[in-house]
Amino acid sequence: MNSKKKWEYFSKSLETIRNVYLECMESLEAIFSEEWKEFCESKDGQQYKEYLREIEFPYRNTLNSSFLIAFCSLTEHVVADITKENVSDFKKKEIKEKKKKVKDENNWLVTNIELLKTEFDINLNDADTMLFSHYIRIRNCVAHNGGRISGSKYPPQLKKAIEAIQEYAKNGNYNNMITTKDDYLMVGGDLISDVVTKSEEIVERILEKI
Repeated sequence: MNSKKKWEYFSKSLETIRNVYLECMESLEAIFSEEWKEFCESKDGQQYKEYLREIEFPYRNTLNSSFLIAFCSLTEHVVADITKENVSDFKKKEIKEKKKKVKDENNWLVTNIELLKTEFDINLNDADTMLFSHYIRIRNCVAHNGGRISGSKYPPQLKKAIEAIQEYAKNGNYNNMITTKDDYLMVGGDLISDVVTKSEEIVERILEKI
């Protein structure tokens, strides 16, 4: 499949999943009673604790986490597929060893970009790509540990990701992600929107160089 067609499929798939996500969130908001809305507005005390336990964890956070996994997984599949199609001698020992070494230290996005650099002039080591790498860490924590921070296989990398995303949130992305006192991640709607935007940008920039 040529790059133009690959981009078309990826872009349309992202749009379809995003529309489903927005519809789900609208439906979820519609069933919230006025009582729950009051809890949302309360930032301390027993009401807020009840809101977190009864609404945020089982509903909103579960939905956001599920779509975070979906968007990151789709992007992972496409980027890995581009790599397999365009890196020569992909199965040779030296390439495998390079992939393994990078994977141990980073994640699938960095791994595949490093592999693509062996064949193409690709440089994605900018702020947006690094932020997406942090999102991947959050995705992994949610997918493999149910959002429990202490259960991470790579604690230093996850801690770095959390700090970077929280710093990013200070610049205006306020509904991005929070960490709870009992060591769990809660995914916000703005994080999902940003994941979609950066997914499109990253894949488009890679295909421009192929």
